Amino acid sequence: MLLVNKCTPGVHKRVTEENMRKLNKTAACGILAAALAAGTLSGCSKAIDGTKTVATVGDEKVTLGLASYMIRDQQAQTMSYYNMLMSQYGVSGSASNVWDQKGDDGKTVGESSKDGVMTTINQLYVLKAHAADYDVTITDDEEKAIKEAAAEFIKDNDEKILKKLAVSEDDIVTYLELVTIRSKMHDPMTVDVDTEVSANEKDQTRVTIVKVSTEGTEKDDDGNTIDLTDEEKAQKKDLAQQVLDKVKASDDVANADMDALAKEVDDSLSATAPAFTTAGSTDDTLDEAVQDAALELKDGEVADSVIEGDDGYYVVRLDKMLDEDATENKEKTVISERKSDLYDSTLEDWVKEEKIKVKDKVWDQITVTDSVSFVYKSADSSDDTESSDAQDSTEDTSSQDNSEDTTTEDTAAEDSAE
Repeated sequence: MLLVNKCTPGVHKRVTEENMRKLNKTAACGILAAALAAGTLSGCSKAIDGTKTVATVGDEKVTLGLASYMIRDQQAQTMSYYNMLMSQYGVSGSASNVWDQKGDDGKTVGESSKDGVMTTINQLYVLKAHAADYDVTITDDEEKAIKEAAAEFIKDNDEKILKKLAVSEDDIVTYLELVTIRSKMHDPMTVDVDTEVSANEKDQTRVTIVKVSTEGTEKDDDGNTIDLTDEEKAQKKDLAQQVLDKVKASDDVANADMDALAKEVDDSLSATAPAFTTAGSTDDTLDEAVQDAALELKDGEVADSVIEGDDGYYVVRLDKMLDEDATENKEKTVISERKSDLYDSTLEDWVKEEKIKVKDKVWDQITVTDSVSFVYKSADSSDDTESSDAQDSTEDTSSQDNSEDTTTEDTAAEDSAE
């Protein structure tokens, strides 16, 4: 899968962005080159003129071919992602009907996807404009790798697909240069972040818990969850008490296998070993009653009674008041979040100063709908495995002529793709 612009699904978008940020400066082009060589697109759309200017950022002109490539590659990534999830969870059917669905803002997924691409383009060109401020450049070796990757992409995709993409080798070179700069900008932009993390922010306490849930599982005729009765809750508490009794009766409470002991009481029960911040604000991922109970114990001790939480009864053992490994990881997370926040806010300010100007009539030539889709095809697939020719009629090309005369502000570009 190509490491490219952010995908519509939020999770995938963030994963892609994090991967891009983690690219080693000297390896960025090599990774992109290898990924591009493996990516082959098939799809259905009318031919467009990729040489037209679709937008400007400052003095930089963005070609429709570059934007088209980014959209179609994103579309193919999204399809691959959804198909993978459907396969993983055994869901039958096709993921090809995602693009026409409307969100809360009234836009289709396809329209929102296009907005996201234009925002990404804005960010890429703004980062390029500020690269010199941080002494970020593309090395000769990186430029060589970029050109080789672009040539390989053109070679791997047949003429019919390239025509539909309206992308040139120069467009691919430009794109790879932009994402290479992006991958190299994160570190210098965040070098001044405060790396001192207080104990209240980082210190982690490790516990082992067994939870007996008191959340109802039955639903009424309206689909609302039915709360457990007092009698049912009492039965749940009794299960937790049985687990606690077994733990307390063990020869070595500190090292007792609480998971095995819980299953002796009920096969559906299990133990987990979460960590939470020892001081500071309450960790929302763990019931506050559990945290309070743990902080009253010493390492290796189990709470003397069953702890009642908001949605269950708990058996709580304090394993380590200060878990060094978890604390170290938390410190890294805090610093990483600070860097991410600084990067995002800095980029957002730059984008506000240099918002992209979009030529709507050119931009409208590209549509992302259920009937105009692009997917990756395996290496052994036939080049003729495309959508029905009848779907070509869904692409309106009437707006291609004289479309460069209209320049409007794309308000979607004001939002950060992060």
